[in-house]
Amino acid sequence: MAYSNTVSQTVFNTRKVIENAARRCKLPAQSLTPEHVDIANDQLFMLLSDLSNRGIQLWCIDKQIYPLYNGVGDVTLVTGTLDVLNSNLRTLQQVTGINYDTSTAREVNFTTPTFVTTVGVKWAADAVPLALERSDDGITWTVVQTETPSATAGQWTWFDLESSVATTFFRVRATSGTLSFSRVYLANTPTEIPLARLNRDDYTNLPNKSFQSNRPLQYWFDRQVQQPIMHLWPVPNQEAEVYQIVLWRQRYIMDVGTMTEEIEVPQRWYEAIVAMLAARLALEYLEVDPSMISMLDAKAKESLYFAQQEERDNSPMMILPNIAMYTR
Repeated sequence: MAYSNTVSQTVFNTRKVIENAARRCKLPAQSLTPEHVDIANDQLFMLLSDLSNRGIQLWCIDKQIYPLYNGVGDVTLVTGTLDVLNSNLRTLQQVTGINYDTSTAREVNFTTPTFVTTVGVKWAADAVPLALERSDDGITWTVVQTETPSATAGQWTWFDLESSVATTFFRVRATSGTLSFSRVYLANTPTEIPLARLNRDDYTNLPNKSFQSNRPLQYWFDRQVQQPIMHLWPVPNQEAEVYQIVLWRQRYIMDVGTMTEEIEVPQRWYEAIVAMLAARLALEYLEVDPSMISMLDAKAKESLYFAQQEERDNSPMMILPNIAMYTR
């Protein structure tokens, strides 16, 4: 038998999602007007947004690193953050050597092979695109990774290296513009300790919310309309400026783009998305027979159920009952 010999290579873009949903409403693709398409795009956006109310989508969990600043207890998270799943305070061991600076680079000669796992830059002007590079001889350089940070003067940006190999030379180089910094911090041996999450009552009842320390221990997650805020306690002091908050967050699914782009869902979710969109369009399109609404709604609920059943990572789980106080 002949097979395609490809897996997951079929492009199922936004246009196909909308057209398949419309056909389930008995509207052929050629009958869709620009108004129909606009309505479908709006409904698809609301559908993808509403999925955040139905549990955690595993592909919408990502890692972020936030800097700390002396006397600043509020950490504003990026737009699109729904919740913090895990939060750690990370400390590092700085590695130093002989520095060579130019207008576009900071080169460090460690004299002996040294691991670098994390790079921090405190900017003296607006951030510019960077290449993080290593070398064994200071002549031939290997790009470890490239970054496009967003920061202004006085702000830190931190980068975890995707690979760490002991090297004698390390370089932070601007790929465009001037590398204007007040500090470049190279480090390894990261140590992370979990931050405890407070509820609003416990945070508001703290007697001294401005108490400072080099190790924030707790936070209250304040869910605002656009950007949530982590209110840290204790408030970071000057020493904590070389530490970071490492978060694993839940975010929204990416916005609906153009008709030729794909929506940000895994292949196993396409049936559920099409079915749920069809049920929504049946309520919006005047041409749809009202008797179809209940059928489409039932199919949408069934497809969503099966998609959510597979939304798991199959990790082992351990339950340790603590009944010692009842057996003594």
